[in-house]
Amino acid sequence: MKITKKIYLSILIALVGLIYFSISAFTNSKEIEKRVASYNFAIGTQTVGSKYKFTDESMLVETAREIKNMGSNLLKFSMHPRYCSENYGLPKNDAITSLTKLASLEPSVKKVLDMDFKYYHIWVYGFSQYTPELIGKKDDTAQIKFINGYPKKHEDALYKEVYDFTSHLLNTYNGSGKVFYLGNWEGDWHLRSDYDRTKPVNLKTLEGMKQWAKTRQKAIDDAKRDVKHNNVEVYHYIEVNLVKKALTEPNAKVVANTVVNEVNPDYVSYSSYDATNPYKNEVALNKNLKKALDYLESQLTFKKGLPEGKRVWIGEYGNPSIRYNDEMQNLRSIWTIKTALEWGTPYILYWEMYNNEIKKESGEQVGYWLIDDKGKKQAIWHTHHNFYNESKQFLKEYLKVNGDLPSYDTFRKNAVNFKSLNVQ
Repeated sequence: MKITKKIYLSILIALVGLIYFSISAFTNSKEIEKRVASYNFAIGTQTVGSKYKFTDESMLVETAREIKNMGSNLLKFSMHPRYCSENYGLPKNDAITSLTKLASLEPSVKKVLDMDFKYYHIWVYGFSQYTPELIGKKDDTAQIKFINGYPKKHEDALYKEVYDFTSHLLNTYNGSGKVFYLGNWEGDWHLRSDYDRTKPVNLKTLEGMKQWAKTRQKAIDDAKRDVKHNNVEVYHYIEVNLVKKALTEPNAKVVANTVVNEVNPDYVSYSSYDATNPYKNEVALNKNLKKALDYLESQLTFKKGLPEGKRVWIGEYGNPSIRYNDEMQNLRSIWTIKTALEWGTPYILYWEMYNNEIKKESGEQVGYWLIDDKGKKQAIWHTHHNFYNESKQFLKEYLKVNGDLPSYDTFRKNAVNFKSLNVQ
């Protein structure tokens, strides 16, 4: 058959159209994957002070990779002057004298900040507030200076350090889509640094902690105001842990009803063991956890400039294997996840990827883990992994039908019924 100029042109147009369609479909597919990958899947975990590892990489990098490989887009870890002596055992560098220098000069810290995580929850404590402890003598008050009052010199130094660190994050990760939440570990143990919950609070320490938290919040707010940025966010949170005490003792002073309601932070993280671990069945856990979450949310007042939704999340929950077998560890964790999703917490963070506690007497692993010290992935690891896969599939289908991703409320209401959370 003779190919005329007209037939040749028609074939050429068809081929160009096919190539354009293929490129467009590929580009669209990549864009869908990117949007789905950056969605908040709600559940996650953290890495702090692990007692074992399996590779030549640093503890921090290895556990961050494991969290990523599980399917998560969230990393929670700590940044403070103890980076070389506690939690990660990183090499000491005398040039690192601030949070900003820790973020930029310490290779493992910089590596995980640069990794493909969307959300970061970071415990931050200023180098300007640190008094080195004696070897083998851990003292949490060494990295806070508000015990019995907060001196102005420490307040000013902390403001500058947190302001500079926030500015560094906004500048370095501008346009990245990353979201950083800067907060503290269990605040009620800072307020009661002797860990005695039965004693009345030291009122000077209480006033000092309020000023400490206000300083951190202001430093973050001011940096966000002053630094031009786009598609990167930094927020401040206060973590609490003695909520049950406030609910059962009307006159008790804890962080939730003294510091939180005066500072009105961007968010509140709840280390939720007092609302989860005492209860033996799902009904009791559901009731008491929701009661505690309602109480925490009631301590906050409206604040401009924050995304819509609840401002209280679960920063820690866990069920150690020293107390529960693999199946029950998983089941109890699912109770917490489903309760928190029903209530609407933006994050539900399991303690933790690798176990961080060993019994002194026996050397036994306490078993707060997703992967144990032999490298075995626990049932709760598989629950997380399967939940991420179901989440991504749900989001892709929703996007295909509706042309956009769902609101978080729509997602969480559907997620409660995912197969991964309905284990008998």
